Amino acid sequence: MGETPFRWLNVPVRPEVFTPDSLPQGFPGRARYGVLGHPVAHSLSPSLHQAAFAALGLEAEYLRVEVTAEQLAGAVPLLKKGGFRGWNCTLPHKNAMFSLVDEADASALEVKSVNTVKVENGRLLGFSTDAPGWRAAVEEHWGIRPEKNRIMILGCGGVGQTLAWSLVKSGCRSLTLVNRDPTKAQKLFEQLGATAAGRFPLRWVAWQSQDLDQALHETDLLIQGTSLGLKAEDPLPVDPSKLPTGIRIYDTVYRKELTPLVQEARKLGYQAEDGLGMLLHQGALSFGIWTGQKAPLEIMRTALHRAAGRSP
Repeated sequence: MGETPFRWLNVPVRPEVFTPDSLPQGFPGRARYGVLGHPVAHSLSPSLHQAAFAALGLEAEYLRVEVTAEQLAGAVPLLKKGGFRGWNCTLPHKNAMFSLVDEADASALEVKSVNTVKVENGRLLGFSTDAPGWRAAVEEHWGIRPEKNRIMILGCGGVGQTLAWSLVKSGCRSLTLVNRDPTKAQKLFEQLGATAAGRFPLRWVAWQSQDLDQALHETDLLIQGTSLGLKAEDPLPVDPSKLPTGIRIYDTVYRKELTPLVQEARKLGYQAEDGLGMLLHQGALSFGIWTGQKAPLEIMRTALHRAAGRSP
């Protein structure tokens, strides 16, 4: 990786969590970006992007902004008024933001979701960097191509929906959809059906059922795409002791410590990763969209791992 650029890692990261109504006054000449979510206090994105801005000599700041689902539409004009040139969206806003942008890039149109917004001449341009960020993380962690795997997705909203659309476009050996509300899994299955068009097996199964147990034993890569794991009191989405030998687990949730699912799976000898790698790679793509410059990936990686208290 070359020399670790620690000189860029001492840049200040604002610890506050703002709301659209409590945004601080901006500084002349300083670009403003941020992440919108509910909850958002746990987000490590500020460390990721502030290090990148500093490394390239860009005068910019990145803020956490707490926005509920009900506040999202009304928050957009406040963000524009507050000088934001762009922002990321995390839970639960990715699908709703898709309907609020003025123009959606092909990446967002493909998955019906927006996680990256660029403000250009007063218009909102929407992008989705989640799927390519996830693919880059999976290939980096395990050296595998998703297309060659039998895949199950737990959670059919937000990131789960995004990854499902991407996998249907690219193809895989099989794709199984699971959601706590089965009607949501069935609806996504129906939406994806025409695109899958018999190219590979596509199905949905009910959560916590015998069908799910059987489907898990026909799965190579399990994607955990719900919000379970963000809170310490959350139940495990699946019982790792019942997983088949050789299955890999990718939990799209991340925290400073590993998620309970990843911790328990690793104790049992499974290959399991959390969403920190996905955050890195999707964030680097967002950075490029906003700035037009190549993201300093290794600097961002080191800053992110330091913020999470992990070794790069």
